[in-house]
Amino acid sequence: MIRINLMTSMLISLLFCIMAFSACTEQKQNRVIGVSQCSEDIWRSWQNSEMKMEANFHEGVELRFAAALDDSERQIQQIDSLVDSGINLLIVAPNQLSSVSPAIDRAYDKGIPVIVFERKTDSQKYTAFVSADNYEMGLLMGEYVVSRLGGKGRVMEILGLKGSSPADERHNGFVDALND
Repeated sequence: MIRINLMTSMLISLLFCIMAFSACTEQKQNRVIGVSQCSEDIWRSWQNSEMKMEANFHEGVELRFAAALDDSERQIQQIDSLVDSGINLLIVAPNQLSSVSPAIDRAYDKGIPVIVFERKTDSQKYTAFVSADNYEMGLLMGEYVVSRLGGKGRVMEILGLKGSSPADERHNGFVDALND
């Protein structure tokens, strides 16, 4: 839980540092942050609540949220819509590695700082990336399973969303631990 809170705290701190830096050259004005979540669940709701709480401490900050419900096409449309609405910063948890990269590129090319969090993108056009080490998580899970089975038995792995970087990286770490 500490690592999760630390990651969220880092994300929130980073976004406000970027906003504060960009505001240094302009007159005081409202800043609009677009948050594009890949899905809508208790984890995402918690993250959104944390961002809302932090935004309350900063005058003139507006948050706009969108949830793609695990649909990459929907997330692309939502990112484009957030950009068209005049956001000053985009925070995005990509649904899949490649699918939303063109929308991220378009936002960045329009001069909007982009923070990618939790899930990777194959786009190189972002300002910051905040995430946990998913490979290490998978490796630790696999090492635990190996220690419990003592080299005997069969294992069934339940995977996350195919094509999402956390699911792929956790799987790779898990498999590596089982193969050692």
